[in-house]
Amino acid sequence: MAYAAWGILDYRPTRKSRTRAEEMLAKGLPEAEARLVRARIEAHPTLYRVAGHDPKAGTIELEDVLLGGAVTVHDQLCSENVDDGMFVAARTFPAGRFHFLELAGPPLGEGMGMEAVEFLQDWGMEFTPDGLRRDAHLFGWLWDWEENWEANWKRPRICNTDGDDLVWHTASFHAADLQGARQAMLQRRDITLDEQAGELVWFRETGPDDKMPGDTVTLGKIEFVGDELVLTVNSAKRLAAARLWLEKLPGVVFQNVTTRRWDEPDEDRPMDERIARPKPVEMTPELSAAVQKLMDKQYMKWLDTPLPVLGGQTPRQTCATPAGRQKVAMLIRTVPEPMGPGSVRVPRQAMLQDLGLAAEPSPEPPSNAQTPLLSKAAETDSPDRKVGRNEPCPCGSGRKYKKCCGRRTS
Repeated sequence: MAYAAWGILDYRPTRKSRTRAEEMLAKGLPEAEARLVRARIEAHPTLYRVAGHDPKAGTIELEDVLLGGAVTVHDQLCSENVDDGMFVAARTFPAGRFHFLELAGPPLGEGMGMEAVEFLQDWGMEFTPDGLRRDAHLFGWLWDWEENWEANWKRPRICNTDGDDLVWHTASFHAADLQGARQAMLQRRDITLDEQAGELVWFRETGPDDKMPGDTVTLGKIEFVGDELVLTVNSAKRLAAARLWLEKLPGVVFQNVTTRRWDEPDEDRPMDERIARPKPVEMTPELSAAVQKLMDKQYMKWLDTPLPVLGGQTPRQTCATPAGRQKVAMLIRTVPEPMGPGSVRVPRQAMLQDLGLAAEPSPEPPSNAQTPLLSKAAETDSPDRKVGRNEPCPCGSGRKYKKCCGRRTS
């Protein structure tokens, strides 16, 4: 479908050649069909991020990654088969009060957006409406790029907030006096009691260089099972640090430790290590709002964080040049949404506004706009224009005015 649309709407055998769509208009089409063809010609392909979808209404909220702006399209089948956060190369075109979607390239996963943008840039695509029309074939090249991307994809390095490889360590310590050890730990400033879970939490306060939102970072959890003290941490480095002070407590002796990678399937673990999954936290509206507020603060802090993708500059510093402003805007539009329960979102609009990018001109109409078609037939809708009896009826039926609305008027 994408190839056929490109062949009809964009392909020119020579620079002076007409496209197939332009030839069809020149030969003449029923006005309703002509209006749809004109709408397609006037639209340009781009890379969209799926900002939301509603299968019941058959609508998809799309954000233009390359040029900015948003649009709501009507596509029942597509709305039932997309996921928020994915990317799609497509053109959208208006028809009356609705917008429709026409694929120009493949759907892409959440983590592929910015790399796809860089691929298009490397091939010289100009991110303007005219440039996107001229280089529309490059969106088709994304199919081949996507196959290579998936073939060469490497599992990301997952680490904790200290930058250590994420490996769960469950260490057992014998405690001669459990109650005494418990009281000694509660005297420490970096230990607190989680009464609901019935365990002790080892933590530290966050500093200015920490990337973790919040005031504290949980380093580990301590439970008392029989005559044992069981410590759970997520890296070898944290286990070593905990042993330094735990083994100084009276009667506490290290016994053994088991490890488990974060991606190890549960069925591969010994039966006695298969701990029941904790019940999911109920994300009440109040809790969701609190988490969103916390994440908003972290994302705004990111604007002043040096990033490798920006050559070590912060997003704010990069915005000093027009090219930098464009790159940062696209980077913000392609940031994946945070994982986890609830409906926490990246505060993209607030981030763009903080950098002075929200007022950039947008080629797309707002999502609730009712964009008229730019066609000759649209001109006939004006009450000041007199429609000839033998002209196409302005209602778009394809019949002559005298045999359609003109008859009813008479």
